Formats: sequence, structure tokens, C-alpha cells
Amino acid sequence: MTGLDKILNHIEEDAKSSADKLIEDARHLAEAILAEAEKTSAEQAEASKAAASAAARDIEAKGRSAAQMQKKRRLLAVRQELIGSIIEKAHQSLHTLDDGPYFELLARMLDQFVLEGTGEIRLSARDLDRLPRDFQRTISAAAGKKGGTLTLSHTPCDIDGGFLLVYGGVEENCSFDAIFSAAQERLQDLLHTFLFSDPA
Repeated sequence: MTGLDKILNHIEEDAKSSADKLIEDARHLAEAILAEAEKTSAEQAEASKAAASAAARDIEAKGRSAAQMQKKRRLLAVRQELIGSIIEKAHQSLHTLDDGPYFELLARMLDQFVLEGTGEIRLSARDLDRLPRDFQRTISAAAGKKGGTLTLSHTPCDIDGGFLLVYGGVEENCSFDAIFSAAQERLQDLLHTFLFSDPA
């Protein structure tokens, strides 16, 4: 399992635990939309029966098709909104972690993203202000596992969570924004499967 997979699994677990209410609300909304679409379809069917002609039957078939298409579009929009909301809440939840869990997450990320060689880690001003005393040891241990060295820059970088790794002037963006952006489609697919697949 790759580091990105582990991070995605952690994010997915956080999203699952915080999304129950969102899922329930979305399901209720989807049921209401389905009921309204079925009501609309039934009303269209009754109007078509009254005409009792081939032309009326043709209109009925078109009406049902349109209602089903509208129902599918509404359901898809609700699903996309729900998935987007869950991903955004998961992303934001990382910014509100207490210091201990936050820096434990950064340590796990370091284990995944640190490279061999001599490098530097850059943090935001907020993170530098709340940095645990032993974090340089954590940084050095992560780099040592890959046969490298990593020093902490005391110059803040302009990110909102996560870190930047710099090796020989090449910067690797490991900020939360960059990780979520890179994994956006995969996260959407995972959440769609988790939320909307039929249980076996």
C-alpha cells in the first residue's frame, strides 16, 4: 500500500466518521426528489390516458422518459453535491486537528514522502509556532529510514497545512491542498462507490 493510499484511507475513514448525517440527509433528499419525480410522471401518465389516442400514448412515453431523465439528473446532482461536501469537510477537518494528532499525521506523511538525500522541510508560520519540541527528531528519523537527512527550515512557507520538501532546489508540495487536488478524482470515485453502491 503506497503512502498516498494510506493517506487516502485515513482521509476516507475521517470522511466516513463525519459524514453519517450528510449521507442520511442526502438520502432523504434523494427520496423526496424521487417521490416528486414519480408523482410528476404519474400525473403525466393520467393526462395521456385521457386522450386515449396513439398521439397521447406517444406523449406519455416521451413524458415518462423526460421525467426519468430529470429524476436521474437531480439524483446525480445531489450525489455530486454530497461527495463534494464530504471531501471538503475531510479536507477542512485536517486544519482543525489538535496539535498532537496534527503532527502525528505530518510524521506519517513524512514517512511516505521523504526522499533519499539531503533536503529541507518547510512548514507554515502557524505550524512553526506550534511545533512540538521533538519534531526535528521525528524529521531526522523519517529521513534516516530512507538513507537521507532532512533539516527544518525556520522560514515559513505560504501553505495552509502539510509541508514542502526541498531537495537540491526542487520543491515537492506535500500540502493538504496539493494532496487533495492530486487525489480529487480518486476520492470522488471512492466515495461514490462507498456511498451509493448496492450492498451485496
